Amino acid sequence: MNNKGSCNPLVSLVIPAYNAEKYIMAAIDSILQQTYSPIELIVVNDGSTDKTEELLRQHQDKFKYFSQKNSGQSAAMNLGWEQSSGSFLGYLSADDRLHPEAIGLLVAELLAHPETVMAYPDFCIIDENSKYIRSIKAKDYNLRSIVADFDCLPGPGALFRREAWLAVGGWNTTLRHIPDVDFYLRLCLYGPFKRIPKELADFRIHSGSTTYSPSSIAKADEPLKVIKEFFSQKEVSAKFIKWRRRSVANALMLSGFMHGYSGRYIKFVSRMTKAGFISPSAILSRKMASYLVRIFKK
Repeated sequence: MNNKGSCNPLVSLVIPAYNAEKYIMAAIDSILQQTYSPIELIVVNDGSTDKTEELLRQHQDKFKYFSQKNSGQSAAMNLGWEQSSGSFLGYLSADDRLHPEAIGLLVAELLAHPETVMAYPDFCIIDENSKYIRSIKAKDYNLRSIVADFDCLPGPGALFRREAWLAVGGWNTTLRHIPDVDFYLRLCLYGPFKRIPKELADFRIHSGSTTYSPSSIAKADEPLKVIKEFFSQKEVSAKFIKWRRRSVANALMLSGFMHGYSGRYIKFVSRMTKAGFISPSAILSRKMASYLVRIFKK
């Protein structure tokens, strides 16, 4: 995998692992089996209390291994990237997988389009037994979608340039639920993204997945914190003034959904009502309908 004689640019991938004994080796193997080289794989154990550390130490000859006290996914990710050497950077959640040709196609896209700061693919949803559920067609890159609609376009498998990461900084360690949304908001200020219309990764849903678990009050309020900090930058506020109201409304809607999904229905109604006053068009969107369906189906 790590062919030192290759003229290809080095890709550094970080896997943050917390109590991931059930799926961590599948994630690691999916990177070791990539058709592209050279790849620098860095695995960070984030204070696991199960057998994750034992498994990683047994196989640490296959990757760079670091361990830290439990500090959260963002801190683990930042540690890994700080220890990396690659021209292109990415990460893989410990319960997800990459398809064998993923990195090769992502790198080819970035090399073919020097102006692109990040490439991201379509992906598949799989269950806890790795059974295919459905395919997800990611949205094409659109600056309005990221800023005004508060959309997180990339799923698993995204790859970005090292210089872009250095320019915007790593993941915000004060965020525990949507650090990726915050990072992509900052990254889009540096340059455009590019979608690869091919399924190149697997996103796993299971009982322990944070994506489908109830959120604490602090986590559910993160969208409001992210959008406030984003627009607190003078150059951002001036550039995106026309989208600000819709952006704030969509952040309120996401926060409201997270509260509602966690059973805090008064906060759900409060957030959605406020969003409606700020931007009526946002509250009448398909996104709002999707939030309602997911809450009442729960």
